[in-house]
Amino acid sequence: MALRKDERFDPALPLPVKGQDACLPWLWVGTWSMGGEGFGPHDLSLSMRTLEHAFERGIRHFDTAGFYAQGRSEELLSKAFSSVRNEVFLSSKGGLFRKGRRVWHDARPEALFRALEKSLERLGTDYLDLFQLHWPDPSVPLGESIDALKGLKNKGLIRYWGVGNLSSGQVLNYIREGELIPHQVHFNPVHKEGLKILQAGRQGKRCINCVISPFEQGLLVSPSLLEKGLGKKDVRNRNPYFKDARLKKRLSAFFNACLQKEISPVSAVIKWLLNHKEVDVIIPGPRTPTQLIEILDGIRDEREVLSEVGDFL
Repeated sequence: MALRKDERFDPALPLPVKGQDACLPWLWVGTWSMGGEGFGPHDLSLSMRTLEHAFERGIRHFDTAGFYAQGRSEELLSKAFSSVRNEVFLSSKGGLFRKGRRVWHDARPEALFRALEKSLERLGTDYLDLFQLHWPDPSVPLGESIDALKGLKNKGLIRYWGVGNLSSGQVLNYIREGELIPHQVHFNPVHKEGLKILQAGRQGKRCINCVISPFEQGLLVSPSLLEKGLGKKDVRNRNPYFKDARLKKRLSAFFNACLQKEISPVSAVIKWLLNHKEVDVIIPGPRTPTQLIEILDGIRDEREVLSEVGDFL
């Protein structure tokens, strides 16, 4: 498999206002784990250095949400990029919030507007490059939420609108052909259910397919997580894959194969994803400069992807 080249991606892929020649426009940096909440102990200074290093290496797309660490991930992006605002592409999301220990949906038009206002304040900007519906709200017609996002664009508050976690049916019913709307979809070698959704987005060029959780919260690329216990407040405790004994056995074999063939698990997973024509954007969430470098090194690795990836995972 030849590594997918940037020119194979649709020219409509959203880019920053400046720096249209951004390196790797299909690689966005996610910030869910950067806010210092939900993923165990973390030094926020490492998150800042990770963002700064990403910018130095030519990455210009950064994805966040008001839901992430209750806004602290957005504040981190403001600190990192306020001086180069028009050279970066900032995407955030609304429609999801935490109250106590519970997660709630609120994708009413007025709620999405308030969420955007708060995001703009935390990010220290008067516009967002992309604002997305985080999840569909079961109590609000999806069409109403989408119309609200379109209204925010018409007001000049956002450059693009997008969606996240739609079903294949919702993509086909609510996204028109040719719209090329950014859609964030959970997809990786162990969570293959997303492929049908990605394929729906490809039909009639409805979506720019953005893959989230490409490494399944680190499980696919960190052998230590097969044995390492997670803290009580770690959000990964709610991920069933972390408790799947049969999957862990397959992962152990996968890591051994990577070791024998001298290819990193990160490289194997990235290339597995890029080998799917349905994938337009990959959004990993590195927490440290070292993790980011491993991703970039994996992209440059010219060796063939492990043929066993599909068999193991």
